[in-house]
Amino acid sequence: MILSLFEFMNLNKYQELEEKLIIFSGGKNYGQVVFMAGGAGSGKGFAIKNFMQGEKFKVRDVDEWKKALIKLAKIKGNEKISGLNLRNPEDVFKLHVIVREKGIKDKTLDMLLNGAKKDRLPNILFDITMKDSSDISDVAPKLIDAGYDAKNIHLVWVLTDYKQAAKANKQRDRVVPDKILFMSHQKAAMNMLQRIKSMVGGRVYGRKHVDGQVHVILNNRDKTSFYVDKNGELYTDKPPVVKDFAYVTIKKQGKEYEKDRGILTQVLRWALENAPLSPQSQSAIRKKFDLGR
Repeated sequence: MILSLFEFMNLNKYQELEEKLIIFSGGKNYGQVVFMAGGAGSGKGFAIKNFMQGEKFKVRDVDEWKKALIKLAKIKGNEKISGLNLRNPEDVFKLHVIVREKGIKDKTLDMLLNGAKKDRLPNILFDITMKDSSDISDVAPKLIDAGYDAKNIHLVWVLTDYKQAAKANKQRDRVVPDKILFMSHQKAAMNMLQRIKSMVGGRVYGRKHVDGQVHVILNNRDKTSFYVDKNGELYTDKPPVVKDFAYVTIKKQGKEYEKDRGILTQVLRWALENAPLSPQSQSAIRKKFDLGR
């Protein structure tokens, strides 16, 4: 088949893009799980849409259930819940408590796995903060019991400039209380760094439930670029196409965590420059990882 110049140029464009996408297990349509870790407002949704094959996954985002709870409450006439406003940080906290008390996280997982055959388990993406290590440890064993292979359970940490996330939070449909926003970014960084530190030594036990790929994305605007036309404008015939973004791979599927000093140092510097860590925490991290100033 002979391609026109226009088709050839577009083919090359998308081939280049494909090389930059994070692809799990060669892009399989079944049996893959990704835990997307990162503080509230870190841009996980943007990363899912632009940096990986998000269309291949069912996303379990508990925040969507908060919206659903309000809609359902309006239908049932439950004014206590229907009157809550996602733009009000105090109301968002109340919804968070309701979701936890009703055990909605477990129920959504049961719904996703209901009736699934072990050879056609759905691709699932969990949108978590990782402010608690239980975000993974409570779920991963259930996934293994359901038939998922630990080598197909992956982890992606999305880092972003906390100050920018705090500004953007005020413009979101769901405004997170300042204290919770701060803690989600701080604890996500501390827990992820602790996980990386403990795994770098080759601890096989830590890979028992999550032995897939592990990536760290720096989701800052100055690190992300899009393809543009000859006039420097985004292409209008297709959705914006990401040309480049910053990420590192710190673990390959079924392998030990990366021990390359340069890669680990890069991740640490990203965390120290972007997460809201106190001077004491930064000092402790530098000492733990033997990272100079």
